[in-house]
Amino acid sequence: MRRNRSLEDQPRRSPSMGSFQRIVIAFALVASFALGLGVDRFSGPETDAASSFQDAPNYTTLEETWNLIQDNYVAIDDVNESDLIYGAATGMVEALGDTGHSNFQTPQQAKQFDQILQGEFVGIGVSLDYSTGNPVTSYTFEGSPAQEAGIRSGDVITSIDGTITAGLKPEEIQSLLIGDEGEDVTLGISRPTTGESLEFTVTRAVIEYPLVTYAMLPNDVALINVSQYATGVTNELKSAIRAVKREGATAIILDLRNNGGGLVFEAIGVASQFVPEGNALYLYEERDADPRQVNAVPNGLWTEEPLVVLMNNNTASSSEMTIGGIMAADRGKSVGEATFGTGTILTPFDLEDGSSLVLGTAKWLLPDGSSAWHVGIQPDVPVSQPIDTELVVPSSDNDAITLDDLEASSDQQLKIAFNTVTGTDTFPDTK
Repeated sequence: MRRNRSLEDQPRRSPSMGSFQRIVIAFALVASFALGLGVDRFSGPETDAASSFQDAPNYTTLEETWNLIQDNYVAIDDVNESDLIYGAATGMVEALGDTGHSNFQTPQQAKQFDQILQGEFVGIGVSLDYSTGNPVTSYTFEGSPAQEAGIRSGDVITSIDGTITAGLKPEEIQSLLIGDEGEDVTLGISRPTTGESLEFTVTRAVIEYPLVTYAMLPNDVALINVSQYATGVTNELKSAIRAVKREGATAIILDLRNNGGGLVFEAIGVASQFVPEGNALYLYEERDADPRQVNAVPNGLWTEEPLVVLMNNNTASSSEMTIGGIMAADRGKSVGEATFGTGTILTPFDLEDGSSLVLGTAKWLLPDGSSAWHVGIQPDVPVSQPIDTELVVPSSDNDAITLDDLEASSDQQLKIAFNTVTGTDTFPDTK
């Protein structure tokens, strides 16, 4: 039996020098299966702590809690000491109040996180909305195991392999869904639209989702969907803009709904396709430093033509930077719902055991100096719609979306965006 083992006996997990060679990100644990991040690489000293951990006023509380568990917990032989350490680290980061952003990741979660930033992961292929407190499917990825199994938008995941999801954090649900390729996972599903309680067994697979898809709509309008700011998204967006130009597009609807963010340098690249060179995209404020302005870079492909941006409560981080820059430059109207409301740029620090601390190391502000942190960005044209709405998203084949397709859709946000960018009343019944 393990008794009287001191907290001081545990392995040290301070960052190594290699941990500072990671990219900075602006990403949020809202929709999807990931977090949100920002850009650039960070280099600095190994440690620059304002005070020693053991000098903290309530350090003894943590030590006493550890010792009491070791001495008195009835099922101590069933306790994994790493889980206790990870739990304490998680609680410490959560106490910062950077909700949905700064976070501690176990070795498995850190590996998953890196995969997502590269635009692929092993899982079932769902984007989740947590705004109701439960994991609700906002959409399934085209051709994914979840889609093929019959999981739909609006489905509530009530259990994963027997684990009840109520009360779980988004990162805990993410860890349960993402696993090894070829492994089965059983999902309990509540379908509010029919009142059914269902069960699906889904086989995990490598999900290689397109970062950018596009489709031509009527009236020479192009719909471009950007799903995440992973590596390469700017180049994919450029290809999409060139393609719709060849097809005669005279206006673009940029869909950033359910986009939780990603790499900050990609946010600058994406926004710069729509905002003329030199215009402010956001302000960058490091600790104990004055904010500095980050501007659009040259050679954008759609910096003057008509533009409307779609956004919702799961639009976060790098997506919010893009929207803030577009709105500040008066480059187009925004349609939908208030965004998630992030305000920090994250740096991942690798720890010695493979875990990772993803920490807000700088703030970002809107170009006018205001902050979206915890409040979000309000759209020019507010349009709310039910969480189980089937969003119209271009297929990977980039097939055209017809007027009949739009009329049959319940995606009111897209319909109003179409009315807005065309200056027409094509869909008069939208509210």
